[in-house]
Amino acid sequence: MIDNDWTLIDLVTGYQPAAAITTAHRLGVFSVLGRVPRPVGDLAADLEVDLSNLAALLEALVGIGLLERDGARFAATPYTSERLGPGGEMGLVVAKEAVFAGAWSRLDEVVTRGLPVMEPWRSQLDTNPEQARAFLDALDVLARIGGPPLHELDALAPGKQVLDVGGGLGTYACLLAEAGSHVTLVDYPLVAGWASEELEGTGVEVVGVDLFEHPSCGVPPGSMDAALVSHLIHDLTEERAVGLLRRVRSAITPGGLVVVNDFAGDSGPGAFGALFDVMMRVETGGAAHSRATLESMLAGAGFEGIRQLPYGDPLTVYTAVRP
Repeated sequence: MIDNDWTLIDLVTGYQPAAAITTAHRLGVFSVLGRVPRPVGDLAADLEVDLSNLAALLEALVGIGLLERDGARFAATPYTSERLGPGGEMGLVVAKEAVFAGAWSRLDEVVTRGLPVMEPWRSQLDTNPEQARAFLDALDVLARIGGPPLHELDALAPGKQVLDVGGGLGTYACLLAEAGSHVTLVDYPLVAGWASEELEGTGVEVVGVDLFEHPSCGVPPGSMDAALVSHLIHDLTEERAVGLLRRVRSAITPGGLVVVNDFAGDSGPGAFGALFDVMMRVETGGAAHSRATLESMLAGAGFEGIRQLPYGDPLTVYTAVRP
């Protein structure tokens, strides 16, 4: 509960450190600044920016904890050098969030009109494939650092025929293949092409298909022991999600399992689930559905034995059986 002005001020100025980090990434600060301290003048010359304002930005980044200062010289911290410097994969996440920050600035439109402000994902693949690929790269990073170990589930590995529904670049497909499963990843054709490059040599079969048109998600009906639907349901309205789950059900053999990995709107910690719900309404027109709604959708799609697995918040993982 907010009960004082300073706590509120901290919240409403939360955009400031985010803007400092994303600006530094966009300008290339983390690319030119390593562990060896450098004078701000040299950095300004390399980046072709204003010396005084760059110095102010660097001081802010020192305060945030991403840079170190040695007199009038600046250096990256060990974490910054490894994770945000050249080859550091967290730069992909920073760039993704910078794009979404612009969409969040239009939250009033979303609430007023009841529509997202970002293009549908299918359209983004056509109109801005470079940004769409960068988004998938960032999701791959987030899945690897914060996703549940789904490859350890008996429902999915080893030796199972597993359908990875809308599997993106194959984060989970690769792990499942390494654990001994026979994985088929299905996604839109352009994404499937990218996934094929990423998964070359892993044994994962990749199929390019529109999941919302093919009756059994690009594979023969009843051909899969299990299906994984990871971080896809929240992109969809309840009606559209049930329709997809019915197609997934068609792909699974009787007695087989579906595993749904998502974030629920009523999960924690704190406001995490509620804010994730707002994010989906801004970006996709979907929702972070409540746990009760996720269970209802699985039942409505014809699944039984619905069970939430004991992962801690905010991880929300369900299994259900095709009768």
